[in-house]
Amino acid sequence: MALNWSTFALEIVNFLVLVWLIQRYLYRPVRQIVDRRREEIETRLNEAQRLRQQAEAMQQRYEARLAEWEAEKRRALENLQQELEAERKHRLESLAKELAAERQKAEELWAREQQDRARRLEEQALVLGAAFIARLLERLADRHLHQRLLELLQEDLARWPAEQVIKLRQTFQANPTPVTVTSAFALDEDERDRLSAALRQLLVTELGSLRFVVDPKLLAGVRVSLGTYVLRANLQDELEFFARSHASHG
Repeated sequence: MALNWSTFALEIVNFLVLVWLIQRYLYRPVRQIVDRRREEIETRLNEAQRLRQQAEAMQQRYEARLAEWEAEKRRALENLQQELEAERKHRLESLAKELAAERQKAEELWAREQQDRARRLEEQALVLGAAFIARLLERLADRHLHQRLLELLQEDLARWPAEQVIKLRQTFQANPTPVTVTSAFALDEDERDRLSAALRQLLVTELGSLRFVVDPKLLAGVRVSLGTYVLRANLQDELEFFARSHASHG
């Protein structure tokens, strides 16, 4: 079979035309589509990479913020514990002070109650003691004790301090008043004379008439009234003075 060069040439031309057509109308659009697809894929990959990097950065920031939040939470918890401990200590100290104050008040109250109780007991004891002594002295009080108290009064008048004697004389001489002698027993003539002489020597003045009164409540001894001055040498006044002095001392 002979080669038909014209047909061959036409085939070649057809092939070249086909190649040109394929390249123009098929390869280029497909290549453009592939290029665009590749660009889109690269864009999406870049966007995905960017999003991944953003996600990683956000995760790092979140982890850092979480760690910071945990640290802040620990610090807040420590501060809260410190504040609670300080408040607990403050309340304990306040409570201890309050308890100490209450204990001191209770001790002071107990001490005052004990003092009051002791004072009442002492007063009762003094009253009972004075009553007992009074009853005892009532039984012992007789003429002899009465005379001895009268002698003691005369001895005391002779030993009075000069200042008191001068003051008594000035007061009595400025306002002379009747002198009253109260005795537990009736004084005999000799006792009246000796007492009158002792009073005249003390006052350095005439007394005029003395008024003598008997009062058995004195138990024994005498009481001499010189105006504002009263000379006491009897059991009743001594017992009352004893009770008052011990009561005021208590």
